[in-house]
Amino acid sequence: MRVFQKIYNVVSLVPKGRVITYKQVAELTNTNNPRVVGFAMHSNKDTKLIPCHRVVGITGKLTGYARGGILIKKEILKKEGVYFLDNETVDLNKNLYKPTKTLLVYFHLLFKFDYPGKWPWYDNDKPHTMDEIVIGSILTQHTNWNNVQRSIENLRKEKANNINSIYKLALKDIEKLKRLIKPSGLYNQKAERLFAFSKFVISNHKSLQHLSKLQTDKIRNKLLSIKGVGKETADTILLYAFNKPIFIIDNYTKRFIDKHNLTVKKEYDELQNFFMKNLPANTEVYQNYHALIVQWGKKISLPL
Repeated sequence: MRVFQKIYNVVSLVPKGRVITYKQVAELTNTNNPRVVGFAMHSNKDTKLIPCHRVVGITGKLTGYARGGILIKKEILKKEGVYFLDNETVDLNKNLYKPTKTLLVYFHLLFKFDYPGKWPWYDNDKPHTMDEIVIGSILTQHTNWNNVQRSIENLRKEKANNINSIYKLALKDIEKLKRLIKPSGLYNQKAERLFAFSKFVISNHKSLQHLSKLQTDKIRNKLLSIKGVGKETADTILLYAFNKPIFIIDNYTKRFIDKHNLTVKKEYDELQNFFMKNLPANTEVYQNYHALIVQWGKKISLPL
């Protein structure tokens, strides 16, 4: 990952009412010279995504702002609730941004493995549709992803790679559905689960798109009411298919937590709350973080 991209990743997560210093950004991104951070801020073309006005000097002193100068920078910060010691110096005791250990680990993973990409991550396959993500989240239970990919490809060839087609196929010829998803293993059980899931969606919401428009907690409760859908599967659907900000806890995540002593908590809901409390409520961060943990798990012999 290029230096500027690393810098932008860090700065993009600085919340309103907080500032970060050039030195902090340099240290978080292993950039030798804080001036490089300044160059990156000056080159930033998307101030909404990358709030470069929230980057200040090591003492809190305001520095140049390419979008209107120091006075404009101060005006924006004051509107965001930032306190000043004098006309050009931010009160760092009140407003300095301090990333949690959990977020620092995220940066380490991101800079080590780079962006995971869309589901399926780190893969040569094309990004999956909402329907394919849902189907894949059910098929991936108790098997590896390569087997799921073979099943997805079989479904694509038969144009049965969406919930509506799954429902129709299961009604007409569930044995054919079993043959198509056989590479995923437990195909009898998974065919029944796909049928139950598709029937629920079609009967109650007509489509995944309609279901996805509900509030996160309501969708989660509905998903958990479907036979064969547990918390991990429900949250995978919510996060990757519906782009809802909820964190997934799987075996890789539990191993990762233990390896890096992030928390002593053990239960699913406790671990989920831990991550969501210690990370910004950002869907992309949740998606990337989970995918990065999985990547780490596959290469567990590598140091963080």
